Amino acid sequence: MEEKKRTKAEYRSSLRSKKLIREAMVRLMREKPFEKITITDIVKEADINRGTFYAHFKDSGDVLNSIKENIISELKGAFAGLSPDIALANPRPLLDSVSEFVSRDREYYRLLISIDRIRPLVIECKYQAINYLMSSTLAERIGQDEARRIKMVAFIDFIVSAAFDIYCDVLLDKIPLTLEEAPEMLTRAIGMIVRPLSESIR
Repeated sequence: MEEKKRTKAEYRSSLRSKKLIREAMVRLMREKPFEKITITDIVKEADINRGTFYAHFKDSGDVLNSIKENIISELKGAFAGLSPDIALANPRPLLDSVSEFVSRDREYYRLLISIDRIRPLVIECKYQAINYLMSSTLAERIGQDEARRIKMVAFIDFIVSAAFDIYCDVLLDKIPLTLEEAPEMLTRAIGMIVRPLSESIR
């Protein structure tokens, strides 16, 4: 029992250390080019020792990859328990889940999308969402016909891109909408375009 407690504590400590390092990297990338960030900069910003850094990462590039993997993992967590068919028919639960996970660390995600070097990693999440929705039974059925499949991809890309841009604008305070309000607004907007667009690909 004591061994289990120690293992859990070590696991939590490891997660916390990785999070501190990723957040330190993001803050530093707002101040200077990635190529000029040293391990010394990172450990100082994260307030950890070098040994802790090397226990989790081999270099700054490894931290950057971890940031990307963490974003994708968080996004997949938002999809958990929702089939793509359900998400297409009623996007509200998925959007609520996205708002919830972004709210947990709003400032971190705001920083991520404001840094040119990291933004492409965040945008990759958009394509993860497109691939997820393209695995729906509707998309698979349509996939038998190449012309209709292309329309389906464009249709889903349009919806995901719109939602992605709205969340970015909310995080950057570009529009007067909160993370809590975004799911309802997006669900209504998607509902208004889904029927005519879906009719066009049938």
